[in-house]
Amino acid sequence: MKLRHFINKLSRLNLTKADREVAALKDQFRREDQELLRQGRGAEIAARNRQLMGIKEGEKPRLVGFGGGRFE
Repeated sequence: MKLRHFINKLSRLNLTKADREVAALKDQFRREDQELLRQGRGAEIAARNRQLMGIKEGEKPRLVGFGGGRFE
């Protein structure tokens, strides 16, 4: 195994308490999203994600490229 791959695997381990808490929260949100999708409520997930990203209701999102250029 290359050293780069080994370091990458080590960095993904949840060694600290904070890392483990973050991983548990991510898993919880993922399970909640999957349950909403099974119930056919995917629009609620999209609306919540847009709100968390700071995109206002009805606003068209902008995609920002590497050089800071905006795509619309």
